[in-house]
Amino acid sequence: MESSQFPSHGPAEEAELVSGEAELNNPVHIPGQKLGGFAGASGAALDDADVEGADVEGAENDEDADEESAQSDGQGRRGASDARRKSSATKIDQTKVDAANFDDLFAQWKQSSDPQLRERLILSQRSMVVYLARRFMDRGELFEDVMQIGMVGLINALDGFDSSRGIRFSTFAIPSISGEIRRYFRDKVSGMRVPRRMQELYAMIQNRIEEMTQKLDRSPTYAEIAAELKVEVEEVVETMELGYALDPQSLDDHVFGEEGSVLSDTIGGLDPDLMAYEEHASLQMALSRLTEKERRVLELAYFEGHSQVEIARRLGVSQMHISRLLRRALTELRHLLEDI
Repeated sequence: MESSQFPSHGPAEEAELVSGEAELNNPVHIPGQKLGGFAGASGAALDDADVEGADVEGAENDEDADEESAQSDGQGRRGASDARRKSSATKIDQTKVDAANFDDLFAQWKQSSDPQLRERLILSQRSMVVYLARRFMDRGELFEDVMQIGMVGLINALDGFDSSRGIRFSTFAIPSISGEIRRYFRDKVSGMRVPRRMQELYAMIQNRIEEMTQKLDRSPTYAEIAAELKVEVEEVVETMELGYALDPQSLDDHVFGEEGSVLSDTIGGLDPDLMAYEEHASLQMALSRLTEKERRVLELAYFEGHSQVEIARRLGVSQMHISRLLRRALTELRHLLEDI
């Protein structure tokens, strides 16, 4: 039967999930929730009951605040606050029960495909997403946004979980949730996690370059920067290359100083003469694949400007024949140009 307690052993991701009391007991304030430390008495494992208890406490505090506001505003709003409290309490109670009986509930859902059972299964494992999302709180994104991405990973894990394989759901879900969050930061924010040491060194290098440029009246070399900062030349090169990758130059930056041309002015555009040459070369190649009669008719009609009647008289055929020949030649020419 599925337990809400995450195992303290197993895959590396699960081991990292419960890596120590110091990290787990470091509270992060989240609006609308009251989440303290996630570790139990020993600090060795993460218990869903602790997380759900925190959710309950936060929900109750929110509802108490709503009730005080309702008392000041009138009887009608007090009734609405009471209704919300009952709904929230019922939802939380269901989540506790579902988490304690995950395996049975999962089997029922697989047999019935009941969407309500699926929703209850998702809610029962929400605390896992809460914990994993909190680990990414230092990246400048809203907790609610990271939670939404993590819930996508949880739903994907639930839909793809096979209980017959004999593994715990948490073992299967943790990589899915954390992977979804990491992909979000890779695609939407930044895929590069720069060590703090390199960030500090990059800032020092930029400051020192400005100072040395004024002092030397030229740009300093890597070796001069390294000697000034008392670091290895390779470290300076690596840090600057990484810094350029993380902080690309804008096309609106000026090429020299604060006046004059910007970088976008140096980007080449389409050359009309080159385009005309390419079109002419393509046309000549396509014409070479037509029959001699088709080429002759097209030449008389479009290069020399003769009418169909004149072409027919010149070639000794009917005007209707020239019309069909031109139509066939143009169709073939269009197909040839599309393939070139």
